[in-house]
Amino acid sequence: MYHDHPENVFYGTDDGYQDGSFGEFAEIKSHYENVAPERRKDIHMISVVGGLYGLNLIPLWRPTRLTIFDINPTAVTYFNIIRRVFISSRDVDHFLQRLTDGDYEIANEREQFVRENIRLKQRGALPRERGSTKRPYEQSWQYAFEHFDLTKQILSETPLEIRTEPMESDGFRNWIREQNNLWIYCSNITEFHYFDLDFADPSNVVLLQIIFPGQVQLMDLAPISGGPVKVNFEIPLRAERIGSDGQ
Repeated sequence: MYHDHPENVFYGTDDGYQDGSFGEFAEIKSHYENVAPERRKDIHMISVVGGLYGLNLIPLWRPTRLTIFDINPTAVTYFNIIRRVFISSRDVDHFLQRLTDGDYEIANEREQFVRENIRLKQRGALPRERGSTKRPYEQSWQYAFEHFDLTKQILSETPLEIRTEPMESDGFRNWIREQNNLWIYCSNITEFHYFDLDFADPSNVVLLQIIFPGQVQLMDLAPISGGPVKVNFEIPLRAERIGSDGQ
């Protein structure tokens, strides 16, 4: 329902509490602040685009490496535009006004489609056949806006990789298996399908999913590290140590 469906992009997140209170973020922030300090020094943040709730995690987790992925190429285009406008804006008001006015350059028809959708959203006139919207950006990206300069700096300076593939793909599975220091935001992917991922030794791997209507599950794999771990991406997430033969 997402691959090559440009109308299935979320212009403003609906993750978290549905009243827009952002109340779920306190749990996420508390976890980050209470892990061992050395675990916070070299975080590779991986986030699905979705409605870009992950933008809030950038100034919290302060990654030294950033990977953004989505199966929908238009969602990736949306992220690229938001990033580009964010890092070239003076402050929150300037950023939002540029989105409202479409005051930035575009490179192709897909970017033109996204730019017009953002303008329609800002006017409260985005039709469902072009895209989805629920919350204003001020509610969607509260923490990122509160830490605008830091978010801008990280988006500007941190090495970035874009992957246009789903988490359950062989490419993603093979790419992620041997890595550590991964803090992964999955949004509500498991509402649509279940899958497994293996981690060779996840001594610093954190998984976060937010399931409608605001059910937060934050799974820290450090307590069961020391060998291979299999994670069942479902509702709720489940993880277990596995033997060298994969059993």
